[in-house]
Amino acid sequence: MDFVEAVSYAGRTRRQERGSLYLLRPGKMRWQYTQPAGKLFVSDGKMFHLYSPNANQVQRIHPRQAADWRAPLAFLLGRLSFHEQFGPITVRPAGGVVELVARARNDREVYTEAIFTVEPKSCEIRRIAVAGRDGAVTEFVFSGEVLNPRLQASLFQFQAPPGVEVVEGSP
Repeated sequence: MDFVEAVSYAGRTRRQERGSLYLLRPGKMRWQYTQPAGKLFVSDGKMFHLYSPNANQVQRIHPRQAADWRAPLAFLLGRLSFHEQFGPITVRPAGGVVELVARARNDREVYTEAIFTVEPKSCEIRRIAVAGRDGAVTEFVFSGEVLNPRLQASLFQFQAPPGVEVVEGSP
C-alpha cells in the first residue's frame, strides 16, 4: 500500500514523507520512501534497520529498544492485543469509517493515544494517528491496499550500502 506520514506540532505540519509499505505478517515490514528518496525502514521480524541516505547511516534497532514507540504500529504487523497494549478504548463512527481510539496504558508510554481508522466493510486500514506526550502527532494515511500480494522474502532482508555507517541504538 502507499502511505503518507506527517508529523505535526500544535497543528502545524513540520515534516511530510511518503512511499510504499509492504507487510508480511507476523513481524516483517518494509517502508520504502519516495520522499525523501532513498530512506528505508525494514523489519525482518528480529531486527529493525533505518537507513537515512542524507546521514549516510543505518540504525540497527532491537525490537526491545523500540517497544515504546512501536506499539501503535504493531497493529499493522498482526502483533497487537489492544487490551494488553492500551488502556481505555472507544469505538466511534466517523464519516463512513470506524475509529478506534486507544489511550495509553499509563504515563510511562511515549504516546497519549492512538487512533486507528478502518474501513468497516473491507477492514482496510486507512489511517493511524499517534499523539505523543511531547505534543507531536504522527499520522500515517494509507491508500491502495492490496490484500495478500506475493512478496519476495528479500524485501525484508536489509543490506547496508557500501560505505554506510551502521550504528546500534533506538530512534
